[in-house]
Amino acid sequence: MNPTANPTADANRYMEDSMKAQNNQKQFDKLNALRHKEMTADTAKLIILAIQLKAETDQTSKEKLSVAELRKVELIEKLAKSVHDKMKASAAN
Repeated sequence: MNPTANPTADANRYMEDSMKAQNNQKQFDKLNALRHKEMTADTAKLIILAIQLKAETDQTSKEKLSVAELRKVELIEKLAKSVHDKMKASAAN
């Protein structure tokens, strides 16, 4: 190290790195909160669809599902996969 070099340069770099780390953590927390909010909304939709599908299948023949019921089953599968993926995912990925 050069003795005539600015000794505060390292301190400034350290402070900048610290501030970047804090900003990264804040952004990570925001993304994580958004992911949690989306999972909660998707889970609520999933529950509503499952209850509706059960009510519809209880009223009709249990051997065959109608086209509308099959679409609900597909939507339930999509939402379940979405929630599952969001639970595994991390905002850092």
